[in-house]
Amino acid sequence: MTKQFKVEMYAALKKIDMIPVKAVLDKYSIANFQDSIDFVEALDYCLNGWKKENMSSKVYSEVTTSDSRCIACEHGKGMMVYQFEYIHAAAPIPMNRVVYGWDFGILLDIRKEILHEVRVCNAFLEKDEMEKLRVF
Repeated sequence: MTKQFKVEMYAALKKIDMIPVKAVLDKYSIANFQDSIDFVEALDYCLNGWKKENMSSKVYSEVTTSDSRCIACEHGKGMMVYQFEYIHAAAPIPMNRVVYGWDFGILLDIRKEILHEVRVCNAFLEKDEMEKLRVF
């Protein structure tokens, strides 16, 4: 069941929308746990912090994912990073053509096939850093 949760949660996160994420938490009956409530609160900034009011902010490119490692409080623990580009379509010309980047990390603490915690991580290795580490 944990493996299926992981698949569904990663797919929901790629939609950059809180509704599918909450639906997965509800489906697995963990939405009301304090850890899930804290996760949703932290995730809100990741999914909406890049938007500007009245600027028609929208995802411009495909949401990509990459494996990473936490470099802070869960040092070395594996995680998934979500990256995408976005624009503010209603911004004045030429700013409406500027493409910005955004990324955030999600750490699933799974031990012995049991999900212990799902959390947002904002201190992780970048994709090129992970590639350099794979060389050795």
